[in-house]
Amino acid sequence: MLKKTIFNISYPDQERVVKELLTESRESSDFYLLLGLASAITALGLLADSVIVIIGGMLVAPLLFPILGLSLSLVTSSRLGVEKFLKMIIRSVLLVVLASVVVALLFGHVDSKEHYILMEGVESNLIYFLVAFSAGSAAAFSWIRQGLSATLPGVAVAVSLVPPLSSFGVSLVSLSIGTSLNSLSMFVINLLGIILSAMVIFSISGFSNLQREEEERITEQDVEGKIREKALKEQVGKEDGENSE
Repeated sequence: MLKKTIFNISYPDQERVVKELLTESRESSDFYLLLGLASAITALGLLADSVIVIIGGMLVAPLLFPILGLSLSLVTSSRLGVEKFLKMIIRSVLLVVLASVVVALLFGHVDSKEHYILMEGVESNLIYFLVAFSAGSAAAFSWIRQGLSATLPGVAVAVSLVPPLSSFGVSLVSLSIGTSLNSLSMFVINLLGIILSAMVIFSISGFSNLQREEEERITEQDVEGKIREKALKEQVGKEDGENSE
């Protein structure tokens, strides 16, 4: 009964969700700029041991869309989608770590024993996994239900991922191997929790049969991107020619 009411999404709405999600998760310089700034803010918050600063970084981090995109692609069995979003997430992870390392090198290092975000033991990891699972469920549900905002669930997703990943980068600089491994394991567990929960929401909402629609949209985006790139090169070449004259 619950599935027939809350999770009953019409086919036009499913198409809308796929189209909007792929549009929002389009790879761009803006995405990586925002993520880099969010990572720097978070790393500074970790160094200052300031929860407020860390939360500020979470408000900027745009990690929600590629993670939801990967979850959707896994549900629809879209090879194009999985490759696209997996590469995007890997690049994002590397950027967060790199930005955190640079900030730590420039502004000092943190004492891992005093670091509030670092957890110890399986119980803490389980708690954070449950938080990540809940955040992923809320984000996916908010995205598929028209009229609901995915902004706050998106912040919850970022909170589950960026701080432990930034902590990993910062602790690398301080050569704290135990802290690095603990932070990295927390990130992986949280990421899996978010992806798994979003997959559950997409599955019970009937998105498993939208492989064709998703791959058609991805192909369209690739073609549009190549056209824009070609037009930009032609414009630059034209301007260079005019300047040389």
